This record gives sequence, C-alpha cells and structure tokens, in this order.
Amino acid sequence: MKITIIGTHSTGKTTILTRLFARLQGYGAKVYIVPEMARLCPYPINETSTIEAQEWILNAHIEAEKQAENAYDIVLCDRATIDNFAYFLKAIERTACVLPNNKWEQMAVAHAHTYTYIFKTQKISLFAKPDAQRTTNEEFRNEIDQTIARLLEKNAFAHTLLPPTFDYEEHVNFILRHTGVLDLSPNSISAEIAKFWSKSFQNFST
Repeated sequence: MKITIIGTHSTGKTTILTRLFARLQGYGAKVYIVPEMARLCPYPINETSTIEAQEWILNAHIEAEKQAENAYDIVLCDRATIDNFAYFLKAIERTACVLPNNKWEQMAVAHAHTYTYIFKTQKISLFAKPDAQRTTNEEFRNEIDQTIARLLEKNAFAHTLLPPTFDYEEHVNFILRHTGVLDLSPNSISAEIAKFWSKSFQNFST
C-alpha cells in the first residue's frame, strides 16, 4: 500500500505522516516514510529553483519509492510526483525553458497513478513558519496550491481532501478510516496488505 500526502509547503504534510507512521507501527505494520526530496536537493529550491533541481527531485523521489516498495508493507510518501511537478512548472515558467515532448510531465503523471491513496492538505489560515529551507512567501505558496489543484483536475486523479483543521490527530484518524486500516485487527494488517500488493502486482502486469 502506498499512501501520499500532497499540497503546497507548510501545510502539515510531514507532521501528519510522522504521526501516521507511529500509529501504523503500533499496529505492527512494516512502514516507511519517503521524505520530501526537495529538502535533500543539492540545487536551489523555492522561487529560485532550476530545471536541474526539479529533475533531480523528481528522479530521486521515484527511485526512493521504488526501493521502499520492495521492503515495506506500507510506504508513506511526503509529496508525490504530481505536486513535485507543480514546482517544476514554476521553474519552467521562471526560466522560460521549453522541455521537448513534455517528458517530465509525462513521467510525473504516469508515476502518480501508482499511489494507492492520494490525500491533499488544504491551505487554511496558517502562515508558513520560517525554517532553513522552505520559503514563507505566501504568494508562492498560493501559486503552488493552485497549480497542484489544476494538475489534479487536468489528469483526473482520484484524491481525497484532508479535513480543514489544525488537529493532526484528526487527519491521521481520517486517513486510517478512509483506507480501511481501522477496520482491521492489528494481527491481520500485514496479511491484508500482502494480499493488496499481490493483487496490485497482478493488475499492473496485465
């Protein structure tokens, strides 16, 4: 099972995933968090990001997911290729770069179909807190949020909006209910996930 939380930066994605990770571990599941690759990127991010940076982030994210899928029952993704690509589009816009055949968008969209569940945070009245990496520019945050929404609509991605609340435990419970994990007994979770992966593999292979 692969669950991703998407949305513009500083909307609680990492905090929610960290709490979800702890809850799932408590149920006995083998679970892993694929971190936000922008925070590991050796190139500029935010408003001054480059095509080189966004290529690195997209490739690194896909590779990290592939490695995790082979070793864990549940993979939690801090962002997905589709919202990473929203930042890619802003870099293209800023640099007036023309990418042939839309290959990076095609890659981002194709990979986004591999998520079992896509949850999107809602940007409510919470200003970004300064940290060493992500910008607090509200205009930029809004632009990214709107771009993500357009990409989801354009590609008809099934996704679920998380509740508009600052209560992260409510988010975790919402995700667990939506995915059906709360309906399983702790001892049956790993078995149910194994059955899901087996069925998914058969679907992808046909």
